[in-house]
Amino acid sequence: MTFLSDYVPQAGELVEFRVPDRAVERAMRAPVHPVPPSPVQENHLLRYLANLEAGRPQSPWVGLAFDLPGRIDTTAMAAALKKWALRHETVLTWFSAEPDDDRTALVRHKVTPEAVDVQPVPRGEFVSSDAVRKHLRAQFGSGTSPMAWPPFTAGAVLGEDTSTVYFAVDHAHSDAYSVLLVFEELRALYRAELEGETAELPEAGSYLEAGALERERAAALQADSPGVRGWVAFLLSGPLPSFPLALGVPPGETRPSLSLELDLLTADEADAFAKVCRPHGAGFSAGLLAALGVLHRELGGREAYRGLSVVHTRNEPRWLTAQGWFINLVPVAFPLTEEESDGRPLALPELLAAAGAGFRGACKLARVSPLRVAELAGLSLQSDDSAVLPIVSYIDGRHAQGSRDWEAANCHGLYDSSPSSEVMMWVNRRWDRTYMKVTYPDTPEARVNVPRFCDRLKQVVRQIARDGDAETAPGPVAEAPVPAES
Repeated sequence: MTFLSDYVPQAGELVEFRVPDRAVERAMRAPVHPVPPSPVQENHLLRYLANLEAGRPQSPWVGLAFDLPGRIDTTAMAAALKKWALRHETVLTWFSAEPDDDRTALVRHKVTPEAVDVQPVPRGEFVSSDAVRKHLRAQFGSGTSPMAWPPFTAGAVLGEDTSTVYFAVDHAHSDAYSVLLVFEELRALYRAELEGETAELPEAGSYLEAGALERERAAALQADSPGVRGWVAFLLSGPLPSFPLALGVPPGETRPSLSLELDLLTADEADAFAKVCRPHGAGFSAGLLAALGVLHRELGGREAYRGLSVVHTRNEPRWLTAQGWFINLVPVAFPLTEEESDGRPLALPELLAAAGAGFRGACKLARVSPLRVAELAGLSLQSDDSAVLPIVSYIDGRHAQGSRDWEAANCHGLYDSSPSSEVMMWVNRRWDRTYMKVTYPDTPEARVNVPRFCDRLKQVVRQIARDGDAETAPGPVAEAPVPAES
């Protein structure tokens, strides 16, 4: 997971893989498709349009870059990209915004497979990494609109020893895990083109079908549905999730984002961490939440953990290799102190058990749309399109096809940061390590408090992995940063 501003591409001869203008013109005349956007797509599209109208910066794409040996055959790679697009129905669609009384109606259009074409287009020699990165920023920004087709763009920097393939797609059609699947699929399709064979890839389900099911489930929710009651209970039982330390951003405002990356655990430490959590009913995700709970208590003085976690919704085999937005947000809450003993901090076994129970309860809401909940309850989860709520995401990348080759192939998930007012955390487990990527607002307070928080989290998770049999939770930190106002 690498932000584009931190990515150092190789310089060299650059080739774009582009859909010819005639195919684009034909695609933009594509008829209306009856499947509406999924709820999460609709929210993304409305935010995109609102930010566009307001002139607010936003980076709504997800991307990928990886190396292949030698100077690649650009014609074969273009053909591979075409076949990749034909595998995933969602990227064959685009959206238009149509006036509908007092609201904007989002209408899907779908191009026919016959209209899909991809050709290599030479763009000349780029003599520095900065020049390549500047080009990628422009290409990704202009080539991934959800309101046009194609919503994806790709290219390669050619070298005699190594070539780098890069790719980006609008978030409406992919998520952080889905884009990692592009690595193995494109490699397999490219090898098959070189060898004149058909790539052996598992059939990929259609996100149009998944989105239609998601919309049906959302429409079926009523104010008294158990999932709605669970969400409302969370929202009314305390403040919205927030970082436990001062960030220095006034309410209603945002700041440009900074990023931070930190190794948390080695492969052996990650195994030990999971082993410690398991007997207490906590998986790796819940163990991380328990560690965060320690910091919320000792640094923020909080008696309960309240947060939003990302969970996947690939609950059927047909979605396992599909491109789409197969994630949801769930509310997680659990106590950090013993209510009947004057706020005694929970011992580590108790804390892990509480986090495990809280996360399991939250996962029962994985198929409940929080957007529909907010609509039914008349509550605002997100008052401004310029910012998003803080989230904690955990991805075990070892499950992705081809993940053992990421290191050798210099594979990077590419992203760009948008202005923010909160802290976003992504914890990613790989074969060799578990690391955390964090974005936070660029303020003097956040520049101090966020790195300190992350360093302390590293201490806590390693202490749990090392001293897992200890009855007490990790001890308090000296010279605690300034807590946020409650």
